[in-house]
Amino acid sequence: MKFYSKVIIPFFYDFSMDSEHINEGRKSILNKVKEEKVLEIGFGTAINLKFYPNNVNHIIGIDSNEGMLKQAEKKISDDRIKVEIIHQSSETLPFDDNSIEAVVSTYTLCSIKNVNLALNEIFRVLKPNGRYYFLEHGLADKPLTQKLQHLLNPIQKVWAVGCNLNRDIKALIENSGLKIIELKNYYMKRDPEVVGFMYEGIAVKEVKSYD
Repeated sequence: MKFYSKVIIPFFYDFSMDSEHINEGRKSILNKVKEEKVLEIGFGTAINLKFYPNNVNHIIGIDSNEGMLKQAEKKISDDRIKVEIIHQSSETLPFDDNSIEAVVSTYTLCSIKNVNLALNEIFRVLKPNGRYYFLEHGLADKPLTQKLQHLLNPIQKVWAVGCNLNRDIKALIENSGLKIIELKNYYMKRDPEVVGFMYEGIAVKEVKSYD
């Protein structure tokens, strides 16, 4: 199983997740990143690297899959973006409270084992008013599709190394304390509805005032 997850999956990920129709969503959300320094959880094979806008000059990429990061290293060059790679789970982020300006995740929340813990960590490390940019697939808005997602989820988790079809991304993010300020839901073109219902948006760590 380790060989499958560390060797086969990274090559399959590059082949299947770096396509024109999938990258439309990546371009859409990453173009909205205004900060210069970004923490990207689930950095994977660095597919997002080529879509960051010119204002981004420093990316910290975290991923628990060593094979993914080895693929990523091949794409990193000494150009305009400084990239730091950390081999670690997103469930325990190695940063101080209120220290990160922006966090990005794309196709990541589906496969984190303890996704609530990871989102709590994002909330913890974000600075007040810091932003979380996300592009994730999850629980659909059609009852029949939801039933299929629940039915097929155990199979999906095995062959896709922990990927879940039926996570309610909006609810998960809001339960962490983050406030969603922008959200777009849609079905991915040319993908089956059970895997293609998308959550694209921005959440913020609001500053609480006490009168």
